[in-house]
Amino acid sequence: MYATRLAIVALISVYLQLHLTAAKNDFELQFENFTCHRNDVSKANPLQSIHCGLNKNPKRRTLHLEFSLKETVHEHDFHIIITLPRRTMDFVLVNVTTDGCQLLANKYQIPLLRISRQMLDRYSNFPSQCPFELGKPYYMRGFRLDLGLIPAVMMETQVVVEFGYIRQQEQLFQGYITAHVQRTTGAKQKKSG
Repeated sequence: MYATRLAIVALISVYLQLHLTAAKNDFELQFENFTCHRNDVSKANPLQSIHCGLNKNPKRRTLHLEFSLKETVHEHDFHIIITLPRRTMDFVLVNVTTDGCQLLANKYQIPLLRISRQMLDRYSNFPSQCPFELGKPYYMRGFRLDLGLIPAVMMETQVVVEFGYIRQQEQLFQGYITAHVQRTTGAKQKKSG
């Protein structure tokens, strides 16, 4: 009797998980804007060049970021804020500053940053540990976020991401991404058809 109940609960759980995953796959993150700038005020900034933006395809936009350094960077901090704008007050999902070398090495991280690091491995040549080397071009190309890999999010909402690299309390560069979660065209046709 107990085993039967347990089997029924397990089957319902598996069904719900598959159903929720399928529902999440009907949505995608559509990037609207990606800009970045460097701190040119300080002469001590080791950043040689930085370029970032979106590809030109408006239906399947992907992010790209490329930078190179004038000197080797042995330690840095990484700061990220993920905000979900609301009418009355913005909801801050994540506001974290962490040791950049630990982030690269995938140590001591909250699950959302660990997932981000794993996705970064797919789209970039960022090192798996410090340092960032002198003169080597680092890049992230063709980045698209798979919503199936992240925890539940409110669907059809706007997302704002600010991130930056900091060394010795000095901002090296900062990036801004605006995007929104939307239902895919195929999901709209399935629902109406």
